[in-house]
Parts: sequence; structure tokens; C-alpha cells
Amino acid sequence: MKMFPYIYEPDKSIAVNTATDKFLEENFAIKAKIQNLGWAYHQVGEIIPQTTENYWSGHYFPFNESWDELQVSCTQCCLGLYKQAFVSLRSGLELGLLSVYYNINDEGHKTVSDWYLSTDSSDSNTPRADKIWKILLSNDNIKNFNGKFNLRKRFDDLSYLHNYVHTKGYTYSNELGGIKGTNSQIFVAKALEMWLAGYEQIVILVATLHLLKYPLAVVEFDYFKKFGIDIPNFGGLETSKLQRIASILPLGFMEELKNIAANDKYAQSELSHIAAMPDKTEDEIEEQAIAIYKLSVEHGEGFIEWEKQQYKFLNDLIMLKPQLDYSDLKKITNERIEKIRAWATANNFMESKSKRLGWDKL
Repeated sequence: MKMFPYIYEPDKSIAVNTATDKFLEENFAIKAKIQNLGWAYHQVGEIIPQTTENYWSGHYFPFNESWDELQVSCTQCCLGLYKQAFVSLRSGLELGLLSVYYNINDEGHKTVSDWYLSTDSSDSNTPRADKIWKILLSNDNIKNFNGKFNLRKRFDDLSYLHNYVHTKGYTYSNELGGIKGTNSQIFVAKALEMWLAGYEQIVILVATLHLLKYPLAVVEFDYFKKFGIDIPNFGGLETSKLQRIASILPLGFMEELKNIAANDKYAQSELSHIAAMPDKTEDEIEEQAIAIYKLSVEHGEGFIEWEKQQYKFLNDLIMLKPQLDYSDLKKITNERIEKIRAWATANNFMESKSKRLGWDKL
């Protein structure tokens, strides 16, 4: 699309995205790092407790919006809108801190209310950095960790992002102080690397603050034994997901986080309570799987498409490691499919919900 007199135009961003893709394919370590940071940040959100009291309160909104902003930032970077990518990084950072700020005393479902509802009052305005940090450091875990690793300095080192928001001169303009050399979209490897450096530090800081607020997440425990596949959001984290977050943290961070968790009374009390629960049986876990599949069939793609997906998943798995024996998995898959087929047929859930309700024709 060409529109005069505009210089920044969609077609140029498409071309930059192609160049970005080529660069990332040729520099796979950078692409892998971006992906790993994204997965780590996404999984931090899983440790924020979701209860019947707070589920619809907005207490999760700051983190969710933070993750959205970081994804938008990545997209802007890939399209050559580098200054805007830095602005979104700043927003993602601030929202990530607000996630801990509003939930610091586990009263987020109350304290977030006015801000979440965009109430027109000074009390509902987004708090300034000094106020945010005053509240964050009122938490003993954060305060003690900050005393050793100076998290506040890590935040202050990211203050340069604020300059992009207000365009502090040529350096923080759309030309990035001459790094681009033009006032339109072009691919600039150095700009992408600058963006990645900021992104990494934001993920480290926000992830660490959440792990300090919810130290139960740092404890390695087999929650599958106690909850099966339906593990609730109560502050814990599956070991594989914790290990991914640990992989992006600086040296010494995880060791200190584990020391803090070992001495956190709430975390240890919750862990003792969970450990005392009976283990889930294989039949109970299978019932959980059936219930989840039924939800997917009823409210999503319908049985016909769901069945295709199940067989595709099975075949892809076999092709990946054909030397293994899949007879048991094939048997379980076929039994599940037949059980859900009978249920879907009886309830007329063969087609997708969109098709059943005629939404596909709107």
C-alpha cells in the first residue's frame, strides 16, 4: 500500500520483516534466545494464584497486559519500528512491576480495582517508580534479595527506555541517533540486538520479583502426582517450567531464591499441605483428560476436527521416534476417541461450535 506523503508505510515493514526473518535464521542463537525469554516470561504468569475470590478481579491484568506489550514490542522490532519497540518494552516493564506491586499483600483483587477500572481520580493513576519500589521493598524476600543483588539498580539501568517514550533528542528518535541512517523502516541488526538486550533485562527483573513474591514456585515438586494434569494456579510451578525460568537468570540468583523459599513459612506450609494429599490414580487422571477434551470438542473445533488432531499428534510422535513401542499409547488414544465419539454424537457436538451456531456464515 502506497499513500503519499507518508514515508513510514506497511509495505516497507513487510520488507523489513523478511530481512529480520533471514537474519534470525542465519543467527539462530539470537532467535533461540528471544524464544526462550518469551517462554520464560509466559510461564511466570502461571505462578500468580487464581482463586474464586480474585479470578475476575483484574489482579492478573497487569501481568497479562505486560506480556501483551512485550509481544507487541517484539513484533514492532521485527517490522523495523525500533523506537516504538523500545516504548512498548518500557510499558511491559512497568506493568510487570505493577503485577507484584498490586498483589504484594495478596490483596490485589481489592487494591487493583480503581486502576483496573480506569477510575478518573488521582488515586487510580499509575504509580510512579519510587512509590512502586517502596511497596516492593516492603516485602522481606524482595528486600533481602535486593540487598544482595541490587534489583533496584537493574531497574534504574533500564531507565533509558523512558527516553524513547518522550523522545529525548536525536539519540532516542526514530533514527536512533543515526544508527538507522534514514527516517523510514529498514532492517538494522544493531537495533535488534539493542532491543534484545533490554528485553532480556526486563524478563530477568520481572521474573525474579515474581519468584520472590511467590517463593513456592522455586521449590521443585512433582505436582502431577497430587493434581494430575489439572494443576491449579496456586503459586507453585512444574519443574520443567521452573528450569526454563532458571535458565535465563544470572549466576547466583536461583541459589539465593531457593534459600529464601526454604525459609519462607507460607511456602513451606503450602508444600507440606500438598505433600500430604493423596496421589492421583491413573483412572482419575484419565477422567481429567476426558473432561478437558470434552470442553475442547464442545466449545471449540467439534469432534470431527478434534479426532483428526488426535491422530495427527500420534502419527507425528511416531515419526519423531519410530524405534519406540507405541502400542499402549495407540490403545489409550483409540479408547479415548471412541468414548468421546459416543458422547459427541449423543450431544450433537460433531461440528465446531462456530458452525453449529451459524457464526461461520456471519
